[in-house]
Amino acid sequence: MRAARLGPAPVPVKKVNTMTTSDTLSAYAGAGLQALARASARLGADPLQVQAAGGNTSLKEDGVLWVKASGLWLRDALSRPLFVAVALDQVRSRIAADEPDPVGPALRPDLTPPGLRPSIETTLHALMPHRVVLHVHAVEALAWAVQPGAERRLGAALAGERWAWVPYERPGLPLTRAVARLLAGRAADVLVLANHGLVVGGDSVDAAVARLEQVVARLRRPLRPAAAPDLEGLARAAAGTGWSLPGTVAAHAVATDAINLARARRGVLYPDHVVFLGTSLAVLPQGQGADALRASLLALQGDAAPPCVAVPGRGVLVRQGLDPAAQELLECWGAVLQRLPADVEPAYLPPSEVEALANWEAEKFRRSQQRQPAAVA
Repeated sequence: MRAARLGPAPVPVKKVNTMTTSDTLSAYAGAGLQALARASARLGADPLQVQAAGGNTSLKEDGVLWVKASGLWLRDALSRPLFVAVALDQVRSRIAADEPDPVGPALRPDLTPPGLRPSIETTLHALMPHRVVLHVHAVEALAWAVQPGAERRLGAALAGERWAWVPYERPGLPLTRAVARLLAGRAADVLVLANHGLVVGGDSVDAAVARLEQVVARLRRPLRPAAAPDLEGLARAAAGTGWSLPGTVAAHAVATDAINLARARRGVLYPDHVVFLGTSLAVLPQGQGADALRASLLALQGDAAPPCVAVPGRGVLVRQGLDPAAQELLECWGAVLQRLPADVEPAYLPPSEVEALANWEAEKFRRSQQRQPAAVA
């Protein structure tokens, strides 16, 4: 269930290229792709499964791999064309040949809307043998994926599933090659990606969705309690400063719980955090009165202002105009931190990997894409 909204809604983005559900579905080739579009829209509308432009889905049909375009939002699958077509056998053969770009030459421009790039995870989708593949960043899975030693403890939770743990690799070809080595020795319908997310496959859209729902239910973790945020005090101090309350209560758990805040300050847990929230958390001094807090917020202005700031024990404030993608990743951050056990320190991404992700051209492109929502008929 989506967390309750509070305060100002995320800043709306310009609506362009809008289409009705009927128009969009008619643009998809065949019942299989239409079913994938419907399932993608449902997954994308649930921030506990997918946040912002994260996650991707695919369908293999008649020698073509249809995969979500880079930078687009799954929730928009019924309001705009969302899928890119590539020649499946060509991608697979180029992966096997260790080509540096297995996807680009395999693009089917005759089937792909202009201006769309295949997801950076296209090679992973091509490698999986299943007709339908769903890759999500479910908070329940992330809360396992960032725990050291989780592989040993997941056996009981996923008993009966053909599953595998994949140690962290950068998204794209490095991850695909790691999965290829793993699948060479065993079959797997479920992949838990360390510090990244969850992948499931199925013979149909319905089968893949059912498997995903079952796995996420099995991975469900208890929420550690977090103190209620000081919404009134934060809103009063932030008035006129260029800062405001975030869109959901869940985001405040980053700062209202001392364990969560300490972990949030120590490092980054998964790649999309770097893409949409940056490499570190700004934290204001603890125990500031209203005037001092207001002065601190006024001092954080301009292009160098961080996307959000933590006020220890009281909650989080976001830069006014913060885009919806960053808002959703902030909500995800709080939700994941609340699901981590107090006595197990999470595994953070190495600083070198965080820096590489922050400067990766593929992620810069994904971040630059304007979300194009539409009213759906």
